[in-house]
Amino acid sequence: MRSIAIVAVVGLLSSFPALAQDDSGAAKGQEVYAAQKCAMCHSIEGKGNKNNPLDGVGSKLSSDQIRKWIVSPKEMKADSKMKAYPSLTAGDLEALVAYLSSLKKKE
Repeated sequence: MRSIAIVAVVGLLSSFPALAQDDSGAAKGQEVYAAQKCAMCHSIEGKGNKNNPLDGVGSKLSSDQIRKWIVSPKEMKADSKMKAYPSLTAGDLEALVAYLSSLKKKE
């Protein structure tokens, strides 16, 4: 019985670093969003270009789909006017994907 409790606690605690990492990735992604001037074409919570809101994008698209939109938008939609960002560092790209994926639909 005691070993089951220990395993449960260790399993629970091991999930916290992942949560902290996700939060720090999303925070870094928010910085990348600002540095890349994404708000020139997109808005989040009413801030930025209201024609292309990203509110709730994390509920609509998978991380892989978001990544593809960033790196090669024409593959996602042939007539997309979005500029591709293939030269983002891997870290910045993953952080931006984490941030956009965290934008869930509010209920």
